[in-house]
Amino acid sequence: MTKKARHISEDAPEKKENLEDWFSRFPDDILIHIISGLTLKEAARTSVLSSRWKYLWTFTTSLDFDKKVKYMSFPPDYKQSKYISWVNKVLELHRGSRINQFRICFRLDAKHKCNITNWVNTAIAKNVRNFELDLSPGTYDNYYEIPQECYKNLQSGCGLSGIKSLRSLTLCAVNVTGEVVEFFIHNCPLLENLRITQSPDLLSLKVVGSSIPLKCLDIQFCYSIKEIEISAPNLLSFKYIGQDINLHVGSLPQLVDVVFHVTPVVQKMHCIGSIVSYLPQLKTLELDGCNEVFAQFSQREFPKLMNLNISFTAANQETLLGLSFIMKACPFLEKLVLQIWNNGRRIGKKRHQISKHSHQHLKLVELQGFNGREIDFELAFYVFENATMLEKMIIKPSGSRKRTTLKNSTNMLKAKLPRGVKLTVGSCDF
Repeated sequence: MTKKARHISEDAPEKKENLEDWFSRFPDDILIHIISGLTLKEAARTSVLSSRWKYLWTFTTSLDFDKKVKYMSFPPDYKQSKYISWVNKVLELHRGSRINQFRICFRLDAKHKCNITNWVNTAIAKNVRNFELDLSPGTYDNYYEIPQECYKNLQSGCGLSGIKSLRSLTLCAVNVTGEVVEFFIHNCPLLENLRITQSPDLLSLKVVGSSIPLKCLDIQFCYSIKEIEISAPNLLSFKYIGQDINLHVGSLPQLVDVVFHVTPVVQKMHCIGSIVSYLPQLKTLELDGCNEVFAQFSQREFPKLMNLNISFTAANQETLLGLSFIMKACPFLEKLVLQIWNNGRRIGKKRHQISKHSHQHLKLVELQGFNGREIDFELAFYVFENATMLEKMIIKPSGSRKRTTLKNSTNMLKAKLPRGVKLTVGSCDF
């Protein structure tokens, strides 16, 4: 061993001892805070550091039971059994009186009702702040449903005190009614984020109240829902993905972010109207639809909109007209994403007169599903001609395009690319 190697080897125990001494100066609550930033597996490993650390991890405030567990090649029942045993074991060992994050993320359903309900009760008893119960994809005709006795317990004094600290609630593949969801909305004074997905029993939802603290509302794939009413002074973000609904929009003075995808497209014009007519303060908007829907942009202006994501269906000349309406209505737009797809259906009469609208702020445009069709090039060229401050265009081709076709498309785009604009096609930069 060289002199330098011996010197390093001799210093190593001393450095380790100094590190341990440095950590030993911290009180337990600081160490628990550090441990809470680790995964459960990493947190449990700290128990071998010393006798002092042996049980510190059991006070962690972050119980994130993600689905990245072993046995993934085994049968579903075996995997579910292992997952349930893991969660139960950790909760049995947990000594903390409060939980900042409690996250269940695994495919479970009603046949695991007893265990899931116990987990819910444990989280509430420990004043959980951020609660996520993600059982997706679940089993459609056998979703877990919060038992009536559990719901009654929530309405009691003990249950109410347990949800007073709740700031974020996510329920995926969990069957809940509008009554239950509205109960949380009106009885959790700190609830800011609410996400509900895949809930067949959710038929309607009313988010109305001057004192509701909710800032983000996300409803997805609840295909039985028929009606949503929203009037919340603090709401910043609204996301809806699902079938056509009756959407009633009241006072939303703080709303700046909207994601809205409804099928079938031709039935959602009244929904889009209820959004764009009364919400000129939007900064981010994502939606899809036919050109008759986008024509509603022609009489309105979005002076604050900076990010726009649009899916076009039945791409044709009217698609180009819709793009011209959008660019005129959004003078301060900085990022535009166009998702292009064609279901072979034409909607409305074909129009040929496309007005030009010089755009001074648009810097980044992304065309997804580029297929080398005439309308794809027309959309790209329209942006080239009208976005005077464009810095970059990203082309994401359709996966079915052949390499030769893609090369020809790239050459056609490069031929009209304005000077100073960067072009990315697939994974290649030009």
